[in-house]
Amino acid sequence: MVACPAHQPLSAPPDIWLRRLLANHLAGSARFPAAMGLSPDQYQALARRVGLDPGSRGAVLQQQDALLALLARTRQQECQALGDWLAQYMCAGAEPLNRLLAVAALGFNHLWQDLGLASRGELRELMQACFPALVAMNDRNMRWKKFFYRQVCLAQTGELTCRSPSCDGCCEYTLCFAPDD
Repeated sequence: MVACPAHQPLSAPPDIWLRRLLANHLAGSARFPAAMGLSPDQYQALARRVGLDPGSRGAVLQQQDALLALLARTRQQECQALGDWLAQYMCAGAEPLNRLLAVAALGFNHLWQDLGLASRGELRELMQACFPALVAMNDRNMRWKKFFYRQVCLAQTGELTCRSPSCDGCCEYTLCFAPDD
């Protein structure tokens, strides 16, 4: 974890982003597994921290949660590695954002969509507020999911041979994976 500047223009503090992501999950606009991929205790602690009542979710959302939880379980090591890598660059006090980003990165859409955010620009604001060192590292404005997986792969193998998850079937594959200039 890194220390982050106390004031960053156009950024929200971590609790505002955590509240937003939990609200998106509760509304069904984010694609998180049950309890957002957190343990029940961590999920309840997050809800208390941001002042939201997780309550019960409708049957359709519970089915979606269960399917996404199954997917997350099959890729648990990958999710853990990504979450641990993200933690190195996260501002103090922003946990469990590293875990939430990691589990959302397993989704099938762009990361900002799976988080229930309105745009890629909004995801960049979240990243600037809570992971400013990664924003500085991503100086070519690479798609975040692709950037994460390339960096983790590079850290683990020293090469850029790993693929990003869930990208092969995306209609924007050629845009994201165009040769880097």
